[in-house]
Amino acid sequence: MKTTAWPTAILVVIAINDFTFVDALSSSSSSSSSSCPPPQRIVLRVCTSPGCKDDGAQSTLDRLLAFAPHGVDVVGGGCVSLCGSGPVVEVDVVKNNLESRNDGVVVASKTTTTTTKRRRVKGGEAIASLLNECVATTTTTTTTSAQVGADGDVVVARSGTSFLKPHMLDRLTRGYELSIEADMAYASKDYELAVDLYADAIESGRKPALSLQEAREEVYGVVTSSDDGDAVVDRGVSPGTAMAHGARRDAFAATIFSRNTDPDAHECLAMVCRASDDALGELQGLKSAVREHDRVERECSSPMPGSDAPARADAARRRSHAAARKRELGFRIVTLEKMLRG
Repeated sequence: MKTTAWPTAILVVIAINDFTFVDALSSSSSSSSSSCPPPQRIVLRVCTSPGCKDDGAQSTLDRLLAFAPHGVDVVGGGCVSLCGSGPVVEVDVVKNNLESRNDGVVVASKTTTTTTKRRRVKGGEAIASLLNECVATTTTTTTTSAQVGADGDVVVARSGTSFLKPHMLDRLTRGYELSIEADMAYASKDYELAVDLYADAIESGRKPALSLQEAREEVYGVVTSSDDGDAVVDRGVSPGTAMAHGARRDAFAATIFSRNTDPDAHECLAMVCRASDDALGELQGLKSAVREHDRVERECSSPMPGSDAPARADAARRRSHAAARKRELGFRIVTLEKMLRG
């Protein structure tokens, strides 16, 4: 492998650290499901007190945010007086008693919440076990209306919750863990090992992430797009081309892993398009990257009352980096626009 190829390979999988499930896969049996409250939802509250943070709570929170399906909300919480047993996760099972009004609108007439506490939720195996329990709780109440995705790897419950089967969640978890190992290798400048680990991470995690994406398209008949309607999925990259070109396929997968919000993933896709002489694809990828860098810059410019000095310094660093990347990418965008105008 040539050294010059390493940065592209690394950029392809930077977004694996932001693995996320796609948004809700609502049941196709009801056209009004979006306005109907779910019969049940689950809230995972991760204790972020100093003691639990020392036990690895931040890593647990990051992974749960990455892996939790729609219908399972993940939030940071306060101390629950179980110091020394962290990371601690409170599991709230919120059940809605649904009733239909005379006008046909379905409302939750009564809500009950059951809370349990899980100790030492740390590492991929413990996190996967917790999420699988959440899935089991959801499907128990919605078994009659559960449907399986076209590839058999995705299950959609009546509540609107979409999740991966256990063996696919294990693959996604493995991909995430490999990407963390790759980051460590890259930080220690063991670039050859980093590239190998990144490649393994993609191989392990790509299929489960894309399985949910494909299931969503099967239900809705549309592709994922950003809030402003500027779709990334169909940015001049046809499915046939993506399957024929491994690098482009992986770069495209990286944008899905990050739910189209990681600027590095979009820059990676632009780099791959440039290497394959796709000027339009490169331009669209760069514009998406600039848009996300702009979002990061705005977020990091917001006041941070109560934040400590390291947090403020990190925000300033991210803001400066985003602004610099916007300027650098802007020059290339101007060049591409002139070239495409002819």
